[in-house]
Amino acid sequence: MVWLLLPLSRPALASQTLPFPSTGALSSAANPRDYALVFFFRSDCPYCHSFAPKLQQLAAQTGSYTYAFSLDNQGIPGFEVPIPVTPDIASTFFEHPRDVTVPASFLINVNTRKFVRLTVGDVSQAQLQHSYLNSLNDPIVIASMQ
Repeated sequence: MVWLLLPLSRPALASQTLPFPSTGALSSAANPRDYALVFFFRSDCPYCHSFAPKLQQLAAQTGSYTYAFSLDNQGIPGFEVPIPVTPDIASTFFEHPRDVTVPASFLINVNTRKFVRLTVGDVSQAQLQHSYLNSLNDPIVIASMQ
């Protein structure tokens, strides 16, 4: 078993938050403060450079901390000091760690270290927000991360 050690402190929720669906609030099982974003990228990936500001905007809107991992140990604007990807980290998040498609983002429960994939590729801001909100509102997804 591989454990990903992540600091437990996270910034307070930003004053601006995403508009949640009018059908109701987040599931009572999903406290957004229990989750963080995980971002995998390469410094030479133009799609990663395009996606990074979208992820930063989501993090700012939701107050989510972002763990940024670089496959080539180099930063990109907004994520200048990334966490290096070790073989253990790569195999934890990716089924085929030698063939990783980036950018890739995940939602991780900071208490259990269980995660779900949000996006792969340079998706739109709307797609990213939709994936994030759907993950936090899906009782099956939340249960899988408990």
